[in-house]
Amino acid sequence: MKREQIEAWIAEGYNILEHNKPKIVQGDVWEYLNKCDGQGTDVYALSELANWSNRELSELELRKYAKEYGQLGEKQFLRNEAIRTKQFDKYVAFLKLFYPNSVEKELEEAKFLAERVQQLTKAEMEQWVVSNNINVLLSDLNCLDESAIITGMVVPSEELVSYTDGGLQDTMDCHVTPMEFFSHTNHTAYWIDPKIKA
Repeated sequence: MKREQIEAWIAEGYNILEHNKPKIVQGDVWEYLNKCDGQGTDVYALSELANWSNRELSELELRKYAKEYGQLGEKQFLRNEAIRTKQFDKYVAFLKLFYPNSVEKELEEAKFLAERVQQLTKAEMEQWVVSNNINVLLSDLNCLDESAIITGMVVPSEELVSYTDGGLQDTMDCHVTPMEFFSHTNHTAYWIDPKIKA
């Protein structure tokens, strides 16, 4: 999550981030937040988040994946961040601590993918999907997260439903149709692995 995304949500009229989804709360926002406080819910005022640094926002995202999937979620988030930013220090430190026997292999794979990953606009990504006849999109993180790295897949049409059923609800490794994906996202940037899986 980046400040640009938060500012875009505010411009669209949203005022709360609840369970990582923007929401419009009628009435007093702070009264709503006070009601939620102490109930273990992840609720934030977007006006407050807009003042957070990108590092603080990244840590908030990391907590989401760690809470949902534990160590595996944390690993996937840090891997994604390393690939997109080409900064591997945090990922390597995590691997050395929890996966010491596979540091070299994991790092090699992440660096290989980092060289391949591309950042696109929504229009460019839609064109990529159409020109490659992609009918399933696979994301490493939740498919609605702006930082998710998307891989295109071409699967037989009769298998499409079994691949994508419930994909929007998955926290990691989401399989969704391009139509679902584009109708639920409007990011400033999209990340893709241009190698198509068939």
